[in-house]
Amino acid sequence: MTTYYQILELPEQASAEDIRRAYLRLVRLTHPDRTPDPTAHRRYLLVNEAYDTLRQPNLRARYDANLAAARQPPRPAPPRFAQPFGGNAYQVLRVPYSATPTQIEQAYQRLRQQLGAVPTDPGLRAYLHQVEHAYATLSSPQLRPAHDARVRGQRPRPAADPYAQAYRRLLPYARPVCWALAAFFLLLVVDRNLTVSFPNEPVQELRCESSSYCWVQTPNATFKVRDASETDRFDVERSALFRKVRGYQRRLAAGGREDYVDYSENTIYGFAFLFPLVMGLCAGLGSWPRSSARRTVDCAIISTMLSLIAFYLLTVL
Repeated sequence: MTTYYQILELPEQASAEDIRRAYLRLVRLTHPDRTPDPTAHRRYLLVNEAYDTLRQPNLRARYDANLAAARQPPRPAPPRFAQPFGGNAYQVLRVPYSATPTQIEQAYQRLRQQLGAVPTDPGLRAYLHQVEHAYATLSSPQLRPAHDARVRGQRPRPAADPYAQAYRRLLPYARPVCWALAAFFLLLVVDRNLTVSFPNEPVQELRCESSSYCWVQTPNATFKVRDASETDRFDVERSALFRKVRGYQRRLAAGGREDYVDYSENTIYGFAFLFPLVMGLCAGLGSWPRSSARRTVDCAIISTMLSLIAFYLLTVL
């Protein structure tokens, strides 16, 4: 078979520029205006056909692929088998039980390439016969169902979880815990975004624990200030549900006001909100009806630990 490269008198690794030069050279020699030779005219047509294909990268790639496929020796057809393979065809071809026809074909081609066309070793010939029989079984719509029904009991089963029974016993307790902690997280979210203001609050109790700060208790809040007196009044902002002070502004006896002091970044609703956020995600995952017993119990344990941290931060910070 004469290839387009042979027509242009080029190797198959020729570049696009080499193809163009060869085409121009051969056209000058075979063009009907330059020679009356009928053989040259036929060659001129072949040169144009070869150049039209090789000058376009996509057509050249397709032509090279077809050329390589044509040069490969034909694969011998596997022998026909009337009965399904006696062993486990999936293990012989090294494919999963859910293998598609494409995966089975690729596995068969790989093994054939490794074994060669006709192995000389008797053991390899016997193995090749098993490969052919296994491939024919899995490729046949008639043989594969019967083979699958026979080897169904041979399929590997996942190892049993030694703690599965313990997780199932804890599941009735873990899921309500996840529901309760998910509700607690929702309350924290609502409280984080719901602020109540109390203007002109009088001081009910003042406790100075050191020279640097004092605890002030008003009718609706308790918070820490740098310094204060019992005659001061405060404009206080706190959360609605858990009464966490967001900030305050002190009214001076002389009639002025100090700058507003913001507590939001130093409470659980600031940087420490990461703990209830992760708690809420774990509790929601454990509350999901499709979660396994192991996942629900693990999420309940993690969210409970995080809820204790969140409760501590809620009462201390």
